[in-house]
Amino acid sequence: MTATPSRAHTVAEATASGASTGRRIMAVTAALGPLLFAAAVALIPYGTADSNKEMINQIADHRSLTELTVWGWVLGTIALVAGTVVVGLLAMRYSPKLGLWGMLLLGTGMLAISVTPSLDVIALGGLHKGVSQSVLAKIGDGTFELPVVGVPTLYFVFAHVVGAILLGVALLRGRVIAPWAAWVLILSMPLNVVGYAGGIMPVTVLSFVMMGIAFGVAGLVIIRQGIGWVRTA
Repeated sequence: MTATPSRAHTVAEATASGASTGRRIMAVTAALGPLLFAAAVALIPYGTADSNKEMINQIADHRSLTELTVWGWVLGTIALVAGTVVVGLLAMRYSPKLGLWGMLLLGTGMLAISVTPSLDVIALGGLHKGVSQSVLAKIGDGTFELPVVGVPTLYFVFAHVVGAILLGVALLRGRVIAPWAAWVLILSMPLNVVGYAGGIMPVTVLSFVMMGIAFGVAGLVIIRQGIGWVRTA
């Protein structure tokens, strides 16, 4: 007589397998966004402290590379916003208020900058239609002087720095991840502003790698324990 596995046992195994897959997807997504940003920054053909005219000249000489970096920003934004929600929910499990504010500020900060025009896209579109580089530089100057562009940009600068700090503090206070990883997250976005504003590209790349490492460490916790907000095996 042979024994057959019970239906309850089979369902439990399927549930555990599904939960494990979901956790892995969340963990990978959390780390992927910042790392895509790091790759995009490393590849852009100009310096972030350059003038709009200088940037457009470099974009004109490196159109394919610029288009690749734009894809990196687009996909990175999607992954980073999703990853911020995942890490934020994990942080809220132990530090609800700090985790919530960190998640909201970092997430909305990224959304704010994503809806503002990108000089890369403006330049690529204009060059595709034969618009001269001097005209594109004037369009860029005029575009970024508009309040509808300047205000979301200022909010992004504030929100992504403070949001990352609050998330890091929430993870640190809740002992969710190793203290060194929480401190890496806390320091990452202030360093990002220093690198971007100063045109120090390696520092900007490093800042996103730091966030990717911290989010990756949080992802390992999620794989083992889940985020604590849904019933998982």
